[in-house]
Amino acid sequence: MKKINNYLNIIEKQYIKKFPVSGTFFEEGKKYFPNRVSHAGRFLSPFPPYIKSARGPVVETVDGEKLVDFWQGHFCNILGHNPPIITEAIERLNKSGLGLQLGIYTGLEAELASLLARATGLEQFVFTTSGTLATMYSVMLGLAHAKRDKVLKIAGGWHGAHLWSLKGVKFPNGLDKVVMESAGISDSLAFETLVTPFNDCEALEECFEEHGKKIGVFILELVLGNSGMVVADKEFIRRSRELATKHGVILVVDEMVTGFRVCPGGMHKFYDIEPDIVTFGKAISGGMPFACIAGKKNIMSHVSTSKPLRVWADSGTFTSHPATLVAAKTMVQYLMDNANVVYPKLLKNMNFVREELKRIFQQNDVLVHITGESQNNEIPNFPISTVRFIKDNKIYDHNKALMHWDPEAVDIVLRDRISKMFMMLEGYYTWQGLGVMTYSHTDYQIKNLLNAYKKLANEINCTS
Repeated sequence: MKKINNYLNIIEKQYIKKFPVSGTFFEEGKKYFPNRVSHAGRFLSPFPPYIKSARGPVVETVDGEKLVDFWQGHFCNILGHNPPIITEAIERLNKSGLGLQLGIYTGLEAELASLLARATGLEQFVFTTSGTLATMYSVMLGLAHAKRDKVLKIAGGWHGAHLWSLKGVKFPNGLDKVVMESAGISDSLAFETLVTPFNDCEALEECFEEHGKKIGVFILELVLGNSGMVVADKEFIRRSRELATKHGVILVVDEMVTGFRVCPGGMHKFYDIEPDIVTFGKAISGGMPFACIAGKKNIMSHVSTSKPLRVWADSGTFTSHPATLVAAKTMVQYLMDNANVVYPKLLKNMNFVREELKRIFQQNDVLVHITGESQNNEIPNFPISTVRFIKDNKIYDHNKALMHWDPEAVDIVLRDRISKMFMMLEGYYTWQGLGVMTYSHTDYQIKNLLNAYKKLANEINCTS
């Protein structure tokens, strides 16, 4: 541990020296924000990088350093940063005089909805501006339809910063203590959200047996993003659908990360289930702030103004902004037209990187678990992965998703600070040890990425 801490100090000094202008930007801005930056999830100690441009797989920092980016806008940029098909479509819209229009309908709304219906097979849609809003509205819709109060979610899952999501996320008080993870929330709401382990059918059945008549919504992800991109077991998702149906619970599948990531539409297609509600975003709109709720007509009808007491899921000044709609329409059409080219490349390249990293770390006697692999032949591996540096192999259990946040089992400092700064010094911007594969990443960049990991593995071996 002492050697690792000493190495952290060395890496920090090298990082500060290489990115001095970013440090200046940080110092200038930190006094204005409660967390010293505008978005705490993007922070890196001692300071984060600041960029001045982004094209395809590469960002350029204010220091003049170019980084091959594997974070890609919170996983939004399936084609890389600023793909020309999106930027050109928005430019044409701006020139037409429609780009910054607000408050009056355009034909883009129905055009996008028609495309989404073809891609997803779902009946009706509500457009909004963020994943948090989409999942929150989905929960409201489900509770309104079921006429119940309780929400069931997955331990380690994240559905944005709303009241039903902020429990069982990162377990700040320890993995055995489930608490509301935000101040400013009434204690009574803690009893409205239930938490069940990921990929644990036995625990799920016990939860439904005890609480099934009170649960209105069960919201889950097919890949547990917050806990390191753990892919759901097919049997667990199948059983989730069966139990939700049996107990009259609305099943919400949150596909903010998985939607349009491995196929044009929802990843739930591979699980052979029919969700009641699905949320989409991120990959749909090429970096623009867009998200949507998709679902069955009888459930979505609760948004209707004809209801005496409706679900207010379609408000917001910037909802259905023309620039976001044209970006989403362009992206969805592109992914539908080029599915046979885009998705095989994403999956092939990430599978290659994942296997090579296993070999590299094994050769250097560095114990790791690289996430994103499926346990079922019918379910594809995921093109987003993390590298968990295992601290204690006797404690670590790869079957338990929450191991991602256990500092006794996983070296979180090595994953989230040392490896990140080391890779930036080598010209790569990673997320939790690795990140997301996009269509824009080249074979040459991937080859050099692996060379950088060889250096990292050797450094870790020497400091262990």
